[in-house]
Amino acid sequence: MEPLNVEHAGRTLRGVLHLPHPNPAPAPAVVLCHGFGGNRIGAGNDFVLLARLLAAQGIACHRFDFAAFGESDGDPADFSVSDQASQLKAVLAQLERNRAIDPDRISVLGFSMGALVAVLAAGDRPLRSLALWAPAGGRLNLPFWEDDWFRDQIREHGRADCNGIAFGQAFLDDLPGVDQFAAARRHQGPVLLAGGTEDGLMRAELIDPYREVWGDRLEEHWIEGMGHGFGTLENRDRMLELSVAFLLRTI
Repeated sequence: MEPLNVEHAGRTLRGVLHLPHPNPAPAPAVVLCHGFGGNRIGAGNDFVLLARLLAAQGIACHRFDFAAFGESDGDPADFSVSDQASQLKAVLAQLERNRAIDPDRISVLGFSMGALVAVLAAGDRPLRSLALWAPAGGRLNLPFWEDDWFRDQIREHGRADCNGIAFGQAFLDDLPGVDQFAAARRHQGPVLLAGGTEDGLMRAELIDPYREVWGDRLEEHWIEGMGHGFGTLENRDRMLELSVAFLLRTI
């Protein structure tokens, strides 16, 4: 594991790169994208575990913090989904220039809002494959984000508080223009979509359009009784197992 930071719009996006040892350079690579308010460690250390599992199978893995989260620079008031997609594309571009990485064999795995961002990036540049853990709904979730409680907080304090995570007007202004399904139509590779049967982000109106766009290129896995978080070590290990197996087949 070694530091790999990326400069984007005057901010340092801090991350680490796990390389296989020995490294059969150039190696295929996966970029991991955390969710809203998360970081490159992942919930319950899952991104660290996943990176180690992939490296042991000969796949490099880059974990990074989006701006304003984890250890990366940035102000939460400036956070938006489109800006995160731009950050991810900058990370991918730098990874392509790394001599240890095969630029034609790069995939992305994202959780929740990170999965939404992964789809948007895949619509703008080719990726080998996508692995999506419970992708966020983007503008389809506007009724939740546009609640008067959040808007009143932004008006009064310049930021809103969502379970201890700050966001600002930039996020709300950006969200109506986010169209993940248009981006999904431009991604030509295989896709893993995995989540829990009790996860509100896995409801039909958020998932059916992906089924229509990707058809038989979409591989779905549902874990019975799991919500938006893993809930149990068994669920976490199952998600890691599914993801590693998919990436080994598709990268």
